[in-house]
Amino acid sequence: MAMPGADLLCAAVGLSLYACAWRDTRLVRRLRREGVRTEGVVVANIVNHHSQNRSRSTTQTPVIRFHDHQGYMVEFTTAVQGVGLGLANGRRVEVMYLPGESQKARVWMRRHILGPAVVLTLIGTIFLGFGLVIAFS
Repeated sequence: MAMPGADLLCAAVGLSLYACAWRDTRLVRRLRREGVRTEGVVVANIVNHHSQNRSRSTTQTPVIRFHDHQGYMVEFTTAVQGVGLGLANGRRVEVMYLPGESQKARVWMRRHILGPAVVLTLIGTIFLGFGLVIAFS
């Protein structure tokens, strides 16, 4: 027997993840329209070790440094982290940021631009699916 309200909880989580994906998509659209393009350098990769059931995996989150249009040095971590998403230290990458909000910068590569919205949409769909299964079973 399912817990009362589990279907609503799953649906609410799914819809909130869709809202986050929509918000991220809006940010990328703003970056395309109003963003400032510059070059950044990968200064580090934050490595997180996950050990679960004998399988050890590591996720990498690149740290990018660039100078904004006012000359300030800005460091940020990419919005996407995961296995194989690290970038080599010292690598030069294209960066887009909003003029007044340089911390909302993105590495201008397909996987770093589309990745967050795609992952959020996929996980949101899974939660909505579970909510529907629970509601109609």
